[in-house]
Amino acid sequence: MSVQLENLIATTQTNSDSLGHLFWFSIGQQMNKVEELKQKLKNSGLGEIWMPNPIRPVDAFRRATRETQTKKPTATAGVYQNFLMREVYSDNEMVQRNIVVETVDQKTEKQGEELKYETHSGIIKLDKKNGTFTYEATDPEILELCKEAEQKFYLYRDHYSGQHIRVMVTKILGSLAPTPMRKNGMIYFIPQAMSDGLNNLVTFIRSLDQSEGYQVPVIDSSDNRHMVNKKLEDHLDGLLDQCRNSEDLAKGQIKALVEETNAAIKDYKQYRGIVTSEKEDFESKIMTLRSEVLNILKD
Repeated sequence: MSVQLENLIATTQTNSDSLGHLFWFSIGQQMNKVEELKQKLKNSGLGEIWMPNPIRPVDAFRRATRETQTKKPTATAGVYQNFLMREVYSDNEMVQRNIVVETVDQKTEKQGEELKYETHSGIIKLDKKNGTFTYEATDPEILELCKEAEQKFYLYRDHYSGQHIRVMVTKILGSLAPTPMRKNGMIYFIPQAMSDGLNNLVTFIRSLDQSEGYQVPVIDSSDNRHMVNKKLEDHLDGLLDQCRNSEDLAKGQIKALVEETNAAIKDYKQYRGIVTSEKEDFESKIMTLRSEVLNILKD
């Protein structure tokens, strides 16, 4: 069922005439300082309760060193070098990665000869307690890679990425009783009771670089009620089908499915005023979903 946005805009309607809003967003590639992100959440009305998990220096260290890996040609035709980061030690106090130089000769490689490795070209360490980055290298080329990794480390240690923001926005969206209007998400219906939270979320998204958030009111009409009912029914039926076919799911996938299903059951109360004509059918679906979740948890 396609969503005709031009039929949903309520330019002259009051909130009492609206079933809710359609909402969609995009988050651009960006880096946000921890304190600046916290302030943007406060300014939007969402509050810092939604801050992503604190950035672990060790995660920033591993990301920075991984991204510094590279491949470079040499002065000899057909010979190139891979500069690899290999973790050689880690405990509660420090983690060490060595820069390993792998020399590849395309001629001898075809003959099955072993590759050449230099395993101590550079040594990079992270002091987990102090969050400090140190390195050892003598070769200018290796030294440059160490410096690049150091710059990236401090960037990633002190900034949240666009991916962090996307995960956070998805969690906030989940608190607004959303119903996906398309199978792959992207556009969601948010009930009128959640309008304040949605306003705050849109305000927050618009405060970010290269990001967009939009909300379009859905007028209270029989066609629009039918649309919301249909999409809510599709959403609940999809969860029900996943619950009944969860035997081959990994533990993490089962946990996510149970959480999503429980959220849908909880959110249903926001839709009771919309689905009045099909209330009995929806109440039955909710009861069935509760039963399926219990069956999953028993296994």
